[in-house]
Amino acid sequence: MKKLLTTTCLSLLLVGAYAQGTPSIAQRAADYTRSLAPRLGLDDARQLQVKRLTISRMEKEQEIDRMYVGDEAMRQPKLQAVAEEYRTNLKSLLTAVQYQRFEQWAATAPANATAAKP
Repeated sequence: MKKLLTTTCLSLLLVGAYAQGTPSIAQRAADYTRSLAPRLGLDDARQLQVKRLTISRMEKEQEIDRMYVGDEAMRQPKLQAVAEEYRTNLKSLLTAVQYQRFEQWAATAPANATAAKP
């Protein structure tokens, strides 16, 4: 349930930001990564990897949003799968402590976890 809520929040943030004359995916990913770096204790190399991972996720989500406009029944499970893939990849990229910090941050403020989805 928590993952579904996080995924939904991520999706809503992406749609909301997209409607506001969005910055590029690369810029949104950079902003998101910069906001995560001090919270998770990311070094420069991991910041770059997180940014790349976030760009990939955002591109997939954007494509899903385009493909399934008006078909929420198809769109939501696909977005959830992308979010789960992101978390799995993020978990393998970060240290156990860093990933735990990410999980705590995302759980305490679901809107935080959606920052990657402006």
